[in-house]
Amino acid sequence: MIPPLIAFSLAGLVIFYVQNLVLFPYVHLRLLALLLFYVGLRPSLALTLALSLVLGFLQDSYATTPFGLHLGASLVLVAMARYFRRRLLLQQMGFQALAALAALALQEVGLQIGTFILGYQPLFSGDLARVHLMEILGTAALGPLMFLLVQGVETSLRRMGWRPRTEPMPYQPFGE
Repeated sequence: MIPPLIAFSLAGLVIFYVQNLVLFPYVHLRLLALLLFYVGLRPSLALTLALSLVLGFLQDSYATTPFGLHLGASLVLVAMARYFRRRLLLQQMGFQALAALAALALQEVGLQIGTFILGYQPLFSGDLARVHLMEILGTAALGPLMFLLVQGVETSLRRMGWRPRTEPMPYQPFGE
């Protein structure tokens, strides 16, 4: 579990820096949430939970919201990914994009309720809700690209000798 956690954490860190240091004033997308959703569709729950902790703490340390708000939202996203993994046939890109859209919307509801309870903003203000809806739709549209990124990271890990625990050990005879 350690090599994929390091690889996906580094991918998340690169996405975080590109998003917040290069694209921030112009583009507001939730790319880390999308990365976490697509990793959540993979078989390893431990990897997904560890990555949600890493990315949640990363976002909490950067944001001006109270510590733990993005961590809780990332755990909601993991729960939704695991739910959709078990309930839907997620082999086609269209179903994955719709599931990502629903998961991102539920994550936004959780973030809005959390900030409302803490007294930071009114619950679902009109202008803010419209902007966040556009962010969520734009992020969900990038879902197939994030799926390809997750597959690429897994493929590169396999080339370096890593394999998921669900795969059997390759056969090696004793005499050789």
